[in-house]
Amino acid sequence: MSMSIRAMQCFIAVVSTGSISRAAAALHVAQPALSLLIRNLEEDLDVVLLHRTSRGVTPTTAGTRLLAHAREILGRIDAARADVREDQAAPRGTVSLAMSMSMAKLVAVPLLRFSLRNWPGVYLKIVESSTGYIPGFVSSGHADLGLTFSDDAAVDLRFQHLIDEELVLVSPPGKPGGLPAEGQARLQGGLPAKAAELNALPTIGLGALAKLPLVLPGNPHSLRRLLDHYQQQEGAAFRVIAEANAIPQLIELVQAGLAHTILSYEAVRGEAMRGDVALRRIKKPRMTRPVFLCRSDVLPLSMAATAVADRVSRIIIDGRLSA
Repeated sequence: MSMSIRAMQCFIAVVSTGSISRAAAALHVAQPALSLLIRNLEEDLDVVLLHRTSRGVTPTTAGTRLLAHAREILGRIDAARADVREDQAAPRGTVSLAMSMSMAKLVAVPLLRFSLRNWPGVYLKIVESSTGYIPGFVSSGHADLGLTFSDDAAVDLRFQHLIDEELVLVSPPGKPGGLPAEGQARLQGGLPAKAAELNALPTIGLGALAKLPLVLPGNPHSLRRLLDHYQQQEGAAFRVIAEANAIPQLIELVQAGLAHTILSYEAVRGEAMRGDVALRRIKKPRMTRPVFLCRSDVLPLSMAATAVADRVSRIIIDGRLSA
């Protein structure tokens, strides 16, 4: 009988990706073998499940019905597996999480600290990369989870919106924008939320910002695309004097007094607290960047990966960066 768990997983992958070849790559199987599996499934059910064209495949009416059943069945199997496993509170296995440098500064330490204390059987692999590559890592199986700033990169992924993190103007030290002394004292005690820290910053309008010399990431960096969108939306033109894609390079250029830049608050929070840079909150418009947690929509997550996904979400949402 062709209606197996593997067949349902493969069918979901084909529909999700819209292509047998892309599904084969995501599942790490040969394309002819996947094509044969789908045809055997159609023969077993005596229906046509896919419309096949030169541009890919789409489900027929019968295929759409099977898709709903397959997702429900696989979801129940995952739930049953988790329910009968021993030591449910002690997940085990390797979990890889891909993220940008700015998100790693927020997530890596509290995640590893929690894992070492509560999940001795979990081995974490943190992959730091440009967000443009992260969806591909998750699609190919090289990462179980990824943190991205866009949800339109791949059709075989599931995206969970976590927060909208705020972008700030980063200026050379000595410029207006240092954290007030009373704010620093309170921060050392860990009392105020990051939203309160943002509220304590001086502000700058887009018109004044556009007159400053800026060093920004180049295209197709996700942050540069977002900043270009704000420029077009507001009819502004930034004065970009140079480009650098790495956050440490951008911060170093600002510290040297050569230019200003725009980064997420979390990416430069530590430097601002040490007085290495000065920050200003951008207003009219306030600039934010969405953060998504992505996972495969084709293959189920392990118990360990599910636990890590939940903890990452809690770390980011509980320490939300927007007011």
